[in-house]
Amino acid sequence: MNDSSENQEVEDNQLEPQEAGVETAGDDELAEVVESDEKKINPLFSDEAEDDDYDYEDLDDEESRVVWYFAAFFIIVICTGVIILAASVAQDNEKVQIRIPEDMSPSMINGKRAPADTPMVLPGLISPVIHSVDKANLNDTERVIGVTVGDKHRAYLANAFESFGSKVVNDLIDNVPISVTYCDIHERARVFTSSSRGDFLNMGLGGWVDKEMFFYYDNEEFKHSAEDAPIPDYPYIVTTWGEWKDAHPQTEIYMGGGVIPKDNKALNK
Repeated sequence: MNDSSENQEVEDNQLEPQEAGVETAGDDELAEVVESDEKKINPLFSDEAEDDDYDYEDLDDEESRVVWYFAAFFIIVICTGVIILAASVAQDNEKVQIRIPEDMSPSMINGKRAPADTPMVLPGLISPVIHSVDKANLNDTERVIGVTVGDKHRAYLANAFESFGSKVVNDLIDNVPISVTYCDIHERARVFTSSSRGDFLNMGLGGWVDKEMFFYYDNEEFKHSAEDAPIPDYPYIVTTWGEWKDAHPQTEIYMGGGVIPKDNKALNK
């Protein structure tokens, strides 16, 4: 009886190490599985040096594919941004020049912009306001158009012709009709008269055409520079107010103002 008990104890003692070995082997395999799972952490989101051993071929799971898709997307975005930035810098180095065709660009005459074609029909002023020399508080450098009829001298201030309604001044000097015109764009004056006496000329502004003023006289149209104007020219001089009044101390001067006739007799159509 005692011998059988001792034999049983010996067998039990021999089995315990084997069972312990089985348990130990199982624990080691489980640890390896856990370690293997831990190894599958994507190295894009890990700072561990041992992630260099990551098995990149094991990318069958959906999570890993999504991560790589995002990575590829961000790389494309960064590359695109660099390309756009480089293109912008290159464009800054080459200044863009916009060229307007000559036929479309505004024309400049004497530093002033020439008006576009602007047809209109405006009667010339009549009965201009005339001042004596002592009433003219002007700078001696002011430009004037000087006209002499007999022993009468009269100056017309160039600045008084700036507005459209005052481009033509129909005047009478000793019953002689005198029509004074002045273009501030071309800085050109022209004076007209006729053989009639006692009446203002029926002359008015037609507007602008081909970068030049044109006029109407008794229903006839002509440009400011026309050589075949339907009305005779009258002698004049363009000078300064100081020089004119020194040469003609008893001169009169027109500085603006007059009557706009109700009926435009320059063009009866």
